[in-house]
Amino acid sequence: MMKLFKQIFLFGIVFIGVLFLCEIFIQSAHISSVSSTEFYEDIGRGRRKDLKYLYFNEGFGVGKFNTYRYLGENRSPEKSANSIRVALMGDSYVESFQVFQRDYFGTIAEIILQGNYPNKKIEILNFGRSGFNIGDIYAYQQTFVNTFNPDLILYFISEDDLNVSYSDALRPKTIINNNEIQVDLNFNQKKINSFENTKLLVQNSVIFNMLNNGRKKSNHIPILEILFEKVYYWFKPATEILETNKNEQRKSDLNPIGKKILESLDSNKTIIINKKSTKFSEEFLKLCQTNYLKIIEIEKAFDSLKQSGIEPLEWKVTKKKGHWNPAAHKALGKELAKNLKIEIDSLNK
Repeated sequence: MMKLFKQIFLFGIVFIGVLFLCEIFIQSAHISSVSSTEFYEDIGRGRRKDLKYLYFNEGFGVGKFNTYRYLGENRSPEKSANSIRVALMGDSYVESFQVFQRDYFGTIAEIILQGNYPNKKIEILNFGRSGFNIGDIYAYQQTFVNTFNPDLILYFISEDDLNVSYSDALRPKTIINNNEIQVDLNFNQKKINSFENTKLLVQNSVIFNMLNNGRKKSNHIPILEILFEKVYYWFKPATEILETNKNEQRKSDLNPIGKKILESLDSNKTIIINKKSTKFSEEFLKLCQTNYLKIIEIEKAFDSLKQSGIEPLEWKVTKKKGHWNPAAHKALGKELAKNLKIEIDSLNK
């Protein structure tokens, strides 16, 4: 019996030692990152300030969240009198972990516009957050983005983002109360406690963060789909595919909260950007028109790329399709700068 205990003890020591060495190697080689989120009283779950990140998927990106908890150059809420500040809002397409900061469409647009306005300080801030829908975007604007006093606010959304649903209990919720749109900051205390109890591990250990991400992914994606990825659909039941398509169709419906958000947006500074080729519904377009919200279709920015054989969502090195590739970012940056120049000229009149 003593021999068995000794073997178990030695195995435990060796196992912990191997994990420790793997942790050091993964962090030193920058193969993966620790958790990039923190819980804040003012915005709920947000990005950790002054934290470096590493992203591997269809693309490769290395960067850092700044002191003010968003991506890009340190720009405080206070701005100078000659500054023109543009807030980019949306999901992972805007956040753009897949590219370096120098290749980011917001950076490209800022450089172009700065050349157009040498006597002004042009600031384009990246407030994108992965997984955000229109309800998340609005709540983020009210609790955080507005404190930076932007002159223009760009909502990068598509049909998929119009349904307000909440997958994260630690994010603020956009609700309707007494027929008025409000942001609810009443977070579930059990969820806060759970986050606080585990953050020491996931914020400092790459391995524990990878395990935690895998656990969360398995909660809404079948294990077989995670393991087999694309080939999973070869044997996925037809009824399951049909049900998935139905769910995707329902996601595009504009619910009462989405309608109320459109009615409350400031048409003098808010612009809707259709981030995908799918057209908005007639209902959505009519609501925007009624509330004097300008819509910009960016798909035409990619026409020249497609004509030259470059697909905006294709990544040749990894052979994947996903977010905008560097060529698409460059084209989008130029198109965005052209449209923003019109808006900035109007502000200066």
